Amino acid sequence: MAIVERSDDELVELYMMRSGRRVLGSTSNTSIDGLRSLVDTLDSSLSVVPESSHAPLPSPGAYKHNGDVDEGILHVDARGIVEEAINSSLSSGASRAAGVLKLGLLNIRIRTSSGVSSEDVRSYALLNVRSFRDGDASGQGLTLSTTPRRLRPDIAGSTAGEYAERASKNCEIDEGRYNLILSPVVVADIIQYVGWASSAYTVSTGFSFLEGMLDRSIAPESLTIIDHGQIVDGVGSRMFDDEGVPTRSKSIVERGSLKTYLHNSSTAKEFGSSTTGNAGLIEPRAWNLEVPPGDSRLEEILREAGRGIMVTSNWYTRFQNFRTGEYSTLPRDAALVVEDGDVVCSTRGIRISSSIPHDLSSIRLISKERMWVKWWEVETPVLAPYILVEDVIITKPW
Repeated sequence: MAIVERSDDELVELYMMRSGRRVLGSTSNTSIDGLRSLVDTLDSSLSVVPESSHAPLPSPGAYKHNGDVDEGILHVDARGIVEEAINSSLSSGASRAAGVLKLGLLNIRIRTSSGVSSEDVRSYALLNVRSFRDGDASGQGLTLSTTPRRLRPDIAGSTAGEYAERASKNCEIDEGRYNLILSPVVVADIIQYVGWASSAYTVSTGFSFLEGMLDRSIAPESLTIIDHGQIVDGVGSRMFDDEGVPTRSKSIVERGSLKTYLHNSSTAKEFGSSTTGNAGLIEPRAWNLEVPPGDSRLEEILREAGRGIMVTSNWYTRFQNFRTGEYSTLPRDAALVVEDGDVVCSTRGIRISSSIPHDLSSIRLISKERMWVKWWEVETPVLAPYILVEDVIITKPW
């Protein structure tokens, strides 16, 4: 069996599995010949992967639903939610607004050869708003929950509108090193990659910047990252993983120290550990990630940044080196230039060039304010704060 995990114009990642043995490969040659070559290479690799490295499927466990589901989600007033978001955006400074509202009900069933047979029902409500003003000036706001009753379309709309209004006051900055105030949208993008790198499969295959870091400090003591199998408003919640193991909460990072890799049964056997209830179809993965609140308000973070940049959203995060965590990403929408706590203008056409280990170790302040984030750039739901990261390289892509 072959599964394409990620595919775009630049890179294709492909998993192949046979008789419980799994291999991963990627190629930047996305032509037909390039893909055929990748398939042939992976097929050859399967013959040298020992079957003894894989464990039998677990027996049934005790499953308990946390009750966070709205089975009437498909019958809500979706038009009213959208209108509230648009009106809030326009009244906050935008000249026009667009976006997406997604409502869904998931029925997840599992049956395995080891006797597991269970069912899980989950709901999700995701609203993403983009607001525009004066041509290129734009802002983003979002809200998500497991039920529309807890969505805040007014806040998502007003946030997008305010950012668009501030983005209309454009200015230029020089390349160099800056203190960055990362909004929850941007923090979530970074934290999801910490979850990805903590997968024991990512570590085993040599892709992880967290390899060899167990029980070592990777961030200040102010940072903790928790993976929740089930949590209120966590739209990635599940009672059981893809092997039928009950999910649970566990600290990936605790007070700055890496405490665990995420395991399925096979990786647990390889690492001499125990499954953490994070099995995906191919590899262990996080369900819902949480960064607990810090001690600072956003206003304090803005003051402490000195002359910095508040990055409100980003896209096109690409890694130059998975093992070192080096990446670049493009600030999207308002990138607010801050001086002594005040927003003075918004800059455009810049690129963040950093590494996730640097970002983690350079955290100075974490906000009390937090919000859930999931959109097409952030696949794993993250309950994220604002974070002040020091000394980050800003370049220009042209």
